[in-house]
Amino acid sequence: MLSQGVHGIGRGPDGLPVATDDPGMTLVQLSVDRRGVWLRLRDGVRGLHVNGRPVKRMAMLRAGDSIYFEGVEMGLLGGVPSAAPTGSPDAATNADVRMVLRGLAGQYHGRCIPLDQTRLVGRAADCDIRIGEGGISGHHARLEPHGDGVVLRDEGSSAGTLVNGVAVRDALLRSGDQVVFEAQSRFVVEAPLGAGQQRSTALDAVDRDADPLELEGAGPAMSSVRRMPWLLLAALMLAGALSLLLMYGVR
Repeated sequence: MLSQGVHGIGRGPDGLPVATDDPGMTLVQLSVDRRGVWLRLRDGVRGLHVNGRPVKRMAMLRAGDSIYFEGVEMGLLGGVPSAAPTGSPDAATNADVRMVLRGLAGQYHGRCIPLDQTRLVGRAADCDIRIGEGGISGHHARLEPHGDGVVLRDEGSSAGTLVNGVAVRDALLRSGDQVVFEAQSRFVVEAPLGAGQQRSTALDAVDRDADPLELEGAGPAMSSVRRMPWLLLAALMLAGALSLLLMYGVR
């Protein structure tokens, strides 16, 4: 269980990863704060991958991520997803038509699929989200817009679907949930920030959406990056003042 604070992972007597509180044994550090889970490698440690992509120093994790280290694959699990509502045909009336499914890995990486209507996922030619991987059934699952989020319904698949690392058949998806239809097909459900949500939630989304490779050299002090526009404005004003001084201040 990852409570607030810092957790270490080291190498046990058998060579396998183990939890440790000894800083001298720690190879990987997991820091849990209000934004989520930060992963940091000790200097000189190599060979760690998140969702199949190498991490050299640091990465921001989300529930459902797969971490491969020291020959062991570990999963960061979130809470058990909400059960899929039975719903009526009118359930989509109040659905947020701006919700999208954004690809994190696989053939849909970087693409956004609107969830303003029912989307069928699978290998078959009539699927809206067609995934040609071996573990995907012809008609794998169905995504339905709903007033409380997006409903995932299994279509008789052989393996089911992972939501935040938890295997499910049917579930109610909400913004921020990571959905894995097969090991290489990862998506995240996204929606505009609601008026009643805290600003910190928006910052969570920004941090977690970053690619692990783009977070090299970053850290919990990333908030300083958000001050860059003010620094640029100050630099421009200073440059303007110096230009005026050079033009008019010397006679």
